[in-house]
Amino acid sequence: MMTLTIPLAPEAEAALRRRAAESGKDPVTVASELLTRVLTRTGGLTQNRLEEISGRTYEDFRDTGMTEEQLGEELENIKHADRSRKRGVPFND
Repeated sequence: MMTLTIPLAPEAEAALRRRAAESGKDPVTVASELLTRVLTRTGGLTQNRLEEISGRTYEDFRDTGMTEEQLGEELENIKHADRSRKRGVPFND
């Protein structure tokens, strides 16, 4: 096991202390968990990473029964419709 001393900017320290308080853990444990997660993460958007990023939104998506492919198609349609709207061109999906 390695022990580190890492200087943190005041904003980062405050964020770490908030996260620790919210999780009921001490700041050293939270920092260790965060660093371990970053250093051991494999590339790509894994299931755990998706849940970490999206929080409740992922749970809401999962509850819809929609597949990831369906979600991707829906997002593509929204993107194209938005681009068309910005150009003032009607979009038909």
